[in-house]
Amino acid sequence: MELKLTEVDSAVCTPPSLMPNGSAQANENFPLVGQAQQELLVSALTCDLTRVASIQWSHTVSPTVFSWLGHTDAHHALSHCDDTNTLGVGRFVEAERWFAERFVELVQALDAVPDPLAEGSLLDNTIVLWAKEMGDARLHDCNSVPFVLAGGIQSPFTMGRYLDFGGQPHNKLLTSVCRGMGLGNQSFGDPSVAQGTLGELI
Repeated sequence: MELKLTEVDSAVCTPPSLMPNGSAQANENFPLVGQAQQELLVSALTCDLTRVASIQWSHTVSPTVFSWLGHTDAHHALSHCDDTNTLGVGRFVEAERWFAERFVELVQALDAVPDPLAEGSLLDNTIVLWAKEMGDARLHDCNSVPFVLAGGIQSPFTMGRYLDFGGQPHNKLLTSVCRGMGLGNQSFGDPSVAQGTLGELI
């Protein structure tokens, strides 16, 4: 995908700027690497090099220290702070807010680009899904996992709501996204876990 971006018509599609020199694995470069990945994602969609893209900011046991926020403990360690550790919980909230701000930046970037294949912005014809890994990281609990959907005026879903699906498998959410974008699949992932969609999203 990155190489294809160098081959596109520069009059129509501009490749993203390159990340400054430095190790992509360096902790202090974590924000820059993420920003570069988000720019690459938007460029790839804008240039119609892909119709589906994903970003995973880090892995399950993230060693990333949000030093740019003044933190000294890794994100994973902060995710296990109990309520008695008010400083740790506060810093975990700060880290999660930082991720939320990056999500907003991605949505705004999609909204700022005209869709090359349809009327309106790229966001108008896109569904953006922000997925968390767990409901409560301290307990490794996969119930009540929060998901955020964003989209523009052409979204098949009604936005601006908080919905509680009472423990429905998230496979149904992913199937709903597929169906909302015009696919015909009845399930996502292992069909023995769940089939069908979440009708309340409409």
